[in-house]
Amino acid sequence: MRKILILLSVVGILSILFSCGSSQSGSSVVQPSGAQKVNVYVLRKSTDPTPDWVNRKWSIGKDENGNKVIYLVVEAERPTKEKAEEEIEGKKSEVLATVIKERTTREYATAKSGMLNDSSELDTYFEETIASLSRNVDTSGAVPLEDYWEQIQETQGEQSKQYFRFVRKYQLSYDRFQKALDQAFEPVAKKIPPELKEKSEKVLDTLRNAE
Repeated sequence: MRKILILLSVVGILSILFSCGSSQSGSSVVQPSGAQKVNVYVLRKSTDPTPDWVNRKWSIGKDENGNKVIYLVVEAERPTKEKAEEEIEGKKSEVLATVIKERTTREYATAKSGMLNDSSELDTYFEETIASLSRNVDTSGAVPLEDYWEQIQETQGEQSKQYFRFVRKYQLSYDRFQKALDQAFEPVAKKIPPELKEKSEKVLDTLRNAE
C-alpha cells in the first residue's frame, strides 16, 4: 500500500513538472525579425465615405443618354497630390490594356468552348496577342468623370512615410472600347491561317458581344 502511495506521489510530481515545462516553452516563442506589421492610416480624404467606384478597376454601364459605356478607374500614388494627379493621365492606356487582357482571357475560354480539337491551334495566336498587348491602346475618347484622393500614412516599427493616393474615374464609349480591342487583335488576325479564319472570327465576335 505504501509503495502504491509513493508511486502515485511521484507520478503527480512529474505531471506538475511537465505541465510547467510545457507552459514555459509555449510562452518563449520568438517572432522572426523583420516581420513587423505595416499600419496604414488615412489622414485625410476628399470624400467621406469613400465612393464605391474607387476600388473597381472597371465596369460597364450606361451614360445619361442610355448609351453603353465602360468606366475605367485609374490611380497613382506619389508624395504629393499634384504629382499623383499628373501621373494619372499617363496611366490611362496601361489600365485599358489591362482591362482588355483580363476581358479577353476570360471570354476567350468561353468563346472556344464547344469547338473541335483544332481550337487548340488558335491558342498560340490569341495567347501571344494577349501577352504582348502594349500600353499604347487608344484612350483618346476617355472622359474624366470623378476624382478622389487620400492622404495616407504608413508606419512599420519606427519607420513612417506619407503619400497621396489619387483616383480618377473615366468614361469611354463602348464603341471606342471595341475599336481598341479590334486594333489590339489586328496583328493576330493577319497571322491566322486561312483554314482557321472562320473560327477566329467567331471568337472575336464573342469578345465583341460579351457583357
